[in-house]
Amino acid sequence: MTLYEGIALIQEKQAVVLDLGTDYTKFGFTGEAAPRCIIPSQFWCTKDRRYKRVHHYNSTEELYENLVQMLHLLYFRHVLVNPKERKVVVVESLLTTTQFRETLAKVLFMHYEVSGVTWWDSARACAATLGTPIVLVVNIGAKEAEVVAVVHGVPVVHAIQSEPLGAQTLHDNLARMLDEDNNAQLNLEPSVIEDIKVRTCFVPGRQLVAQLGGQCSSVRSVQYPRASGALTVSGRARALAAEPLFDRDREQASLPDAVLRCIRSCPIDTRRALAENVLVTGGGAALPGLKARLACELRHLVSQDPYKDSLHVAKFKFHSSPCEDNVCAWVGGALCGAADWGVRAAPRDQYLREPRLRDWACLLHNTPPDHHHHCP
Repeated sequence: MTLYEGIALIQEKQAVVLDLGTDYTKFGFTGEAAPRCIIPSQFWCTKDRRYKRVHHYNSTEELYENLVQMLHLLYFRHVLVNPKERKVVVVESLLTTTQFRETLAKVLFMHYEVSGVTWWDSARACAATLGTPIVLVVNIGAKEAEVVAVVHGVPVVHAIQSEPLGAQTLHDNLARMLDEDNNAQLNLEPSVIEDIKVRTCFVPGRQLVAQLGGQCSSVRSVQYPRASGALTVSGRARALAAEPLFDRDREQASLPDAVLRCIRSCPIDTRRALAENVLVTGGGAALPGLKARLACELRHLVSQDPYKDSLHVAKFKFHSSPCEDNVCAWVGGALCGAADWGVRAAPRDQYLREPRLRDWACLLHNTPPDHHHHCP
């Protein structure tokens, strides 16, 4: 055996990074600038003879089987590596349910017998791509929009804001307007609606929406080609598809309100820095004009009730992500995993002795050892 072959056997192999989103899954290796594959979070179910989504389950046993099938697809079709030989870096939301986390850990450790798993929340992973100490991460996902303040590498948990204003809200609003414009129930597939949104829709400025009065008659209509005949996408549907993100109701449940509430809940000495370091990520952040509209809405709302007396912030500055918006969390996980070298990974033998994950929401893990409520 040559010297170089011996060194290769001793060296630790690259860990894999898993970002299992609601709509799309990103999978690849640490230290790389982009994931090896971005695929829908679904697999072919041989029992039902149809594609089944990973997050559609009714029991823990069904979720376990879904994750087994999805990871098999990722490991043995898209990256072609042995799961036992590589550690795993899991990028997840801070609001991921305990059921999903524990089931995923059981699949990785028990079924695929990985040697170690590191858990990173998506907010800190996104902040790691910028290298700034204070970042306000606005993640527009498939179902929800989450706003998390990361201060010196620590998420401010009590200030987290989450609203059901993800990409699904835009799709529902676009589908409704398309039905109204065509005077028929089109019943379009979700993939078709998403394609129409990506190809034709944009977010106009706040002043333009106010001037047009919700009609947008000056925006040109376009034809979307289909096998059954071209579909007319009106200018109204193109320009107003994303308006649910900015519409304020009685509970002030809009995306700009969530951002301002998160800043207001943070320590007073970090608020100005958070307002000047906003990072918008997620698949929904790629819609043209969304960041400019969000900045305009924030500047307007901060001078209105109930924020003008509690938030004395005049400027809002947005970072440009060093990568594509939809893979920012994955790139951050790959960066952290490469820098960590698997030191923080929970080993498999420890999980076999005590099958329990450390969680910031569990008092068993975040209580100081010298506290009288600490449980060893």
